[in-house]
Amino acid sequence: MTKKILLTMMVIGLLIGSIGAAGIKIRNVKNLEGSSSLFKSTSNMPEFVNGRVIVGFKKTMGIERIAKRYSFEKDIISKNEKIGFAVVKVKDGDELSFIESIKNKPGIRYAEPDWKIHACFTPNDPYWDQQWGPMMIKCPKAWDKTRGSKSVKIAIVDTGVDYTHEDIAANYVQGGYDFVNDDDDPKDDNGHGTHCAGIAAGVMNNNKGIAGVAQVSIMTEKVLDSDGYGSASDVADGIIHAADHGADIISMSLGGPSSNVEEDACNYAWNKGVLLVAAAGNDGASEVSYPAGYDTVIAVGAIDSDSKRCSWSNYGSRLELVAPGEAIVSSVPGDNYEFYSGTSMATPHVAGVAALAKSLHPDYTNQEIRDLLRRTADDLGDPGKDIYYGYGRVDASFDDQNSTMIPKINIKIHEVDKIDPIDPLNGKPEWFYRISAISDGKEEMVQNQNGHNQKFLFWYIFIWNSEDNWLVNKIHSLNAYEPRVQLKIRLMDYDLLSPNDVADISSSSDRKTFVATYDMINNKFLSGSDKTEKEGKWLVANGEFDGSTNTDDDDAKILFEVTDTYEPPKPDLEAYGNLRWDQIKPGDTVHGSIYVENAGETDPYGWCENNLNWKIESWPNWGEWTFNPKSGKNLKPEDGKIEIKVTVKAPNEKNQAFSGKIKIVDTDDPNDYAYIDVSLVTPKNKGLNNPFMFFWNWFKNIFFR
Repeated sequence: MTKKILLTMMVIGLLIGSIGAAGIKIRNVKNLEGSSSLFKSTSNMPEFVNGRVIVGFKKTMGIERIAKRYSFEKDIISKNEKIGFAVVKVKDGDELSFIESIKNKPGIRYAEPDWKIHACFTPNDPYWDQQWGPMMIKCPKAWDKTRGSKSVKIAIVDTGVDYTHEDIAANYVQGGYDFVNDDDDPKDDNGHGTHCAGIAAGVMNNNKGIAGVAQVSIMTEKVLDSDGYGSASDVADGIIHAADHGADIISMSLGGPSSNVEEDACNYAWNKGVLLVAAAGNDGASEVSYPAGYDTVIAVGAIDSDSKRCSWSNYGSRLELVAPGEAIVSSVPGDNYEFYSGTSMATPHVAGVAALAKSLHPDYTNQEIRDLLRRTADDLGDPGKDIYYGYGRVDASFDDQNSTMIPKINIKIHEVDKIDPIDPLNGKPEWFYRISAISDGKEEMVQNQNGHNQKFLFWYIFIWNSEDNWLVNKIHSLNAYEPRVQLKIRLMDYDLLSPNDVADISSSSDRKTFVATYDMINNKFLSGSDKTEKEGKWLVANGEFDGSTNTDDDDAKILFEVTDTYEPPKPDLEAYGNLRWDQIKPGDTVHGSIYVENAGETDPYGWCENNLNWKIESWPNWGEWTFNPKSGKNLKPEDGKIEIKVTVKAPNEKNQAFSGKIKIVDTDDPNDYAYIDVSLVTPKNKGLNNPFMFFWNWFKNIFFR
């Protein structure tokens, strides 16, 4: 018995050892995105490049002049005149003392260490062979509008890009630079940059690998070395170079401490119209890393396939958006593909969506695209912007779910006749008009064409043209906070205003206010003042220039139309859940759950119900599937998520990996749908569900029979 027990322990030990050796292979990656490993235990200072210091100069002084004055002109390693800095060589160990000696001298804006910057990712087990990220952020809906324009360019500021990769080459454009090796070949020698490039803009519909979020052009600036490390000065040079070479969006899946030179570079790119996106960091810290933390950069956090914040994703008041960042499959050098996790992976999702926005709206500024991404993000966590999810999960379909649904009223100037002649103001024959609105104590400026900042209590239209050419068929859109709205149009005497402001059609009258009430529910005018009359949807306002109660031929007659353009909210189908089954014996039955909800908004005016009717339209053709329920009706936004129980009988085939998608659709809108990815793996041997138990049973049969 002793021998059997001893032998048993030896076999168990061998089994445990073999399981460890054959287990998940984890690369030992220096994941240093703002992590605590950046800080030296002795000084708690972030790591910096030894023997180098960054010195920022006042541009009016000139780099060479300042360097010569302080006797380090021969120690300049590199310089950048555009934002005024130089990298200066110092003796190892003298970095901080050199900074202290020079930072307050005349002509010096700042002196700081050349901080180490790091790639922001963690490799993940290459098991799940499906892309869930683009599905979650509604790329299929977006691709119905645009897949992207090659005139839009994303710059990957990272470890470079393998531009020969089968899923990169067709979208790659030259123009980048290798700041690590100081040459014009920014090819990736790490893999991180290629992975990010594939997420943002991997080639679609080429029967290879993965599909990127946007089919746009990719360029790259190599600022991180083969280990994923770089310096703040190289990152700054990469940002400036990308901005100067036509980048519309800069994607930075890297992070480190705050740096003056890096912030200057981001400001430079922003002022050139570039949109900047960067990783928030992977420490689970309450502050985002940099460059994500700068005002001109969108900070991106990571969420998992359940739209929950990844525990390691940094958060805080500067977090702006979140995107898929866990177990993301994408391209790596050598026509290969791997799964990585990190805010590094979330960042190119946002960069790709920004590129889709730029493709749809080529005239949009970087601020307008940023506002669009914020406004259309799917709100997660606490209502509105919060520290864990920012404005929410980026939405490639640009469904404006976060906008306040305010009924719109259009005022259309139709005709002006019998106008009293008006003397020219400054001789400029141009229109000046201003419209503002107030309701429930809230004032909203709708249009301000003349650039002034006057405030008024009612809705005003000031119209003037020195050549007496009146505004015809011009539509102004006003926001209304109540279903029944009182419209007040006031004509003001231009004598009471300065020539630099606005004038109206009257030359001598007191201020006149014409009032009518419009019923938005029934789409008609109600009774107004005695100075109004109804002609269908047309409201006719007659003003007495002389202040009398009578109308004569010298009076103005303005006809304008008011129409209701309120669009009730629509259902928005959302579905999510994980259906992944591993080592399932052929013929066995497995169970899981998925969830459906109506993510649309409730009509704030109660004019209509926003109900979702849905059904499961398709599922994989392997196995035997049962759904409970399989369809539903009248799902309201306030109902929250509903559970669908899924039962699958595994195919009777050994050693197979099955995968596919469940499609759930809005039965009233075929363009509103969602996919759930599923996978099931059967073992080589029907009894090999657990390798340890298999060997244990074999051992018992031999030694304990």
